[in-house]
Amino acid sequence: MYSFWYTFIKTLGCGAGKMKMTPRNIILITGCDSGLGHSLAVYCHTLNMTVISACHNINSEGAHLLRNLNDPKRMITIEVDLLKQETITHALQYVTDLLRADSEYQFTALVNNAGVMCFGEFEWQTTAQFEMQINVNVLGTMRLTKELLPLVRQHRGRIINITSHCGLQALPALSPYAASKAALRFWNDSLRMEMRQYGVEVINFVPGSFVHLSNISARQQDHAKVMLDAFNDEQRQLYGAYFKQFNNYLTVISGFKAPNQFRDDRLLEKFNDALTNRVPRAIYIHEPWRYKLYRFLFCICPTPIVDRLTVKFCAMPTYQQVMETSEQCQKN
Repeated sequence: MYSFWYTFIKTLGCGAGKMKMTPRNIILITGCDSGLGHSLAVYCHTLNMTVISACHNINSEGAHLLRNLNDPKRMITIEVDLLKQETITHALQYVTDLLRADSEYQFTALVNNAGVMCFGEFEWQTTAQFEMQINVNVLGTMRLTKELLPLVRQHRGRIINITSHCGLQALPALSPYAASKAALRFWNDSLRMEMRQYGVEVINFVPGSFVHLSNISARQQDHAKVMLDAFNDEQRQLYGAYFKQFNNYLTVISGFKAPNQFRDDRLLEKFNDALTNRVPRAIYIHEPWRYKLYRFLFCICPTPIVDRLTVKFCAMPTYQQVMETSEQCQKN
């Protein structure tokens, strides 16, 4: 509702319509090795923009695919590891040099998409695992944005922050990830209010229901091994069967997938609006009907019911289910 009135009020003061993209429009997107970031890079290339695809690994399959597009002059790949300040500094220098080389270039958008995720109850996750999610998803995104913000401001560009449904409703077994996305959500809102006076749009873009098509959980089984190795004897005894079944359930999203397999036309249409609409919404949410239903119920139900609905929504094994199944098997 807030997004509706925010857009309505802004529309009263300025003409609506969409901006036409040309090769002079520069966009920088992070996390382009695979998944959503890779798809957004290809999509923006088809819009005739000059795309700076920031890949975590410049030698990844996804980076090679991007470099092999028909017009390599408009598809530039650079390496950005949000945990390494030197790669962030290099990204700033690269964009600065590109803008100085041609005064007609316009830094149109920064898309903060890169992120990491680790499934596991909070007690299971190691300090290194939950710190990694906060450091990459929140602090890394903030560091990159702070470096590039003067250029975005000078060119009256916009910032599109890719957050998550986990930032709208916390989910079990994803507490550090949910915390990081909720932090991004509120940072985004503060930044939007700060930058509005400088003509800079800051947009929260919430995609959903495509984790099985992305590589954000590709290393889940590796993470699980690290967790198990860190368990003490009591934890191994208590969580053993449950931990095994939990991670067996997640094998469907584990392992690396082809970087160019993700395609969702409706999502890309919403991204196009966030990118090109002269009066964009404050938040764009892309979700299947099931997500819409659950989000509505989360808004109207008391906390105990919301908790039960959330567990049902996740549809993952629970400790109680595994124990009951184990007891039933022993009786039989």
